[in-house]
Amino acid sequence: MSAAALSAPPVRSALFPPPSVPLRFTDGDRYEWPHTGDVWVRAGGDWVPAPDDGSGYLTDAEVRAQLHRAVVNWDVTHRFVPANPGGVLPGRLILALSPVHEAAQYVRNHQGDWLVPLRELVAQHDDDAAYDIPGVISGTALTDVLRTIVAEQPRVRMTYDEVAGRVYARYERAVELPSSRGFVECLHVFVFAASSAEVA
Repeated sequence: MSAAALSAPPVRSALFPPPSVPLRFTDGDRYEWPHTGDVWVRAGGDWVPAPDDGSGYLTDAEVRAQLHRAVVNWDVTHRFVPANPGGVLPGRLILALSPVHEAAQYVRNHQGDWLVPLRELVAQHDDDAAYDIPGVISGTALTDVLRTIVAEQPRVRMTYDEVAGRVYARYERAVELPSSRGFVECLHVFVFAASSAEVA
């Protein structure tokens, strides 16, 4: 992984603890401590400090355990940021999905082009409403959300990456601009949540 890929933008302060512990990790995922600015990026199956300052590497098991403690203790000093898939969505194209696993929903924050939990995006507009957003949704709710996206949005592309334990949905949403009408590309990443047994 290049030095540019490992260099970290300023770490954002967390509004909420991580919504869940991911069932699986994939290269490009980030583990951040917003209060200290420490960042690790998963590369080649290991968690590498970014930038590499020689502070040591972490394993998936270590990151999983630390995120689990953050979720249980409502600790906002830890943050998980899923890898942004870029132009080509990983996995296989899907038209519909049967309920598979509960998942945390991440969405693109257009102000910084990173992925944030849905409730943090809602909190930017309405703090109180954000607390009503569940951190994790059931497999049935995930299927319902995907069906709604397909029914209401044009040019939807959905993929299922079984290896990374993620479902991706990308579409363009029409927005009114001051002088014209434009489109904003929206991205939802559903990261399957690990059960307590899978965390241990």
